[in-house]
Amino acid sequence: MAHYEMIEHFFSLIQTINRHVRAGQFDQGKHSDFLITRVQWMILRYLRRHPGRTIGQLADHLNVRSSTMSQMIDRLEKVGLAYRSTGTTDARARVVSLTDEGINTIHQIEGRFIEALSAPFDELSPEEQRTLVGLLGKLTGYFPKRGEK
Repeated sequence: MAHYEMIEHFFSLIQTINRHVRAGQFDQGKHSDFLITRVQWMILRYLRRHPGRTIGQLADHLNVRSSTMSQMIDRLEKVGLAYRSTGTTDARARVVSLTDEGINTIHQIEGRFIEALSAPFDELSPEEQRTLVGLLGKLTGYFPKRGEK
């Protein structure tokens, strides 16, 4: 297989895995009146790793306008997953944080991701699992970090 074809095949496999893992994962259950979108999921996860970010910082991270991010945060606030508060260093700044429900939602969805991956992953031998994880870790290490070129 040629180099380009190998990369194309690899990309297709990653997309297939991602599609299977994500399938229905953002549905919060039959008692909920909302669904988490992929972008909302990215915002929630980013806020968990980087608590107390401003609208501008979140907008920069997702490469959208601040007004667009503000609307996205409005929706997350409406369903009780995030909230805005006054910044600690600048009283004019409004920072966005996760609610307890937002944190619980992340844990629930991540648990379902792991559950969706578990059976196929267990089909690999322990050595194959270590090799796969090691190679993917090595590959991701070659990507530039955010802000680097």
